Amino acid sequence: MNLRSHLSLLCIAGLLSCQNSNQREQQATGDTLSHAEEPLMTDQEQKYCFLRTEGTQRQDSSYIQLAIRKETVSGVYNVIPAEKDARRGTVLGKEKDGMLDLVWTFTQEGTQDTLRVVFALQDGKLMQKPLSVDTTTGRQVTRDTSNFSVVYEPVDCVAD
Repeated sequence: MNLRSHLSLLCIAGLLSCQNSNQREQQATGDTLSHAEEPLMTDQEQKYCFLRTEGTQRQDSSYIQLAIRKETVSGVYNVIPAEKDARRGTVLGKEKDGMLDLVWTFTQEGTQDTLRVVFALQDGKLMQKPLSVDTTTGRQVTRDTSNFSVVYEPVDCVAD
């Protein structure tokens, strides 16, 4: 196993290791992912975390932690492929009609960049419109006409 694969596994293990503390918090507050389908319009912040793994050995991972307060959404979004350079950064945007329209500001190979990413909370899971390449610019974009086809599974949030 090379160093990069080892680091990816450690990253995933670290994300999953704090599950018990969040479960206790959810039990105490009564907060469940069913609330995620219709974020509460209160001043109280709701926090949700999701993980996506892919690849032949589930070696590529994407982790997103979202904080939703009224219609404002912020959080952390990291995409960590095993054999490529990771994209690590933050998201900020708005929730409207169950859709999360966000700007992802990330660093990859020492360079900062931004992408629009669009998610929806459905059946306790986070769904994303896939990124595609704009052939005129060569940049990745989120197309409004795309379906929500990328699935993230709920996980407990790592304690701050």
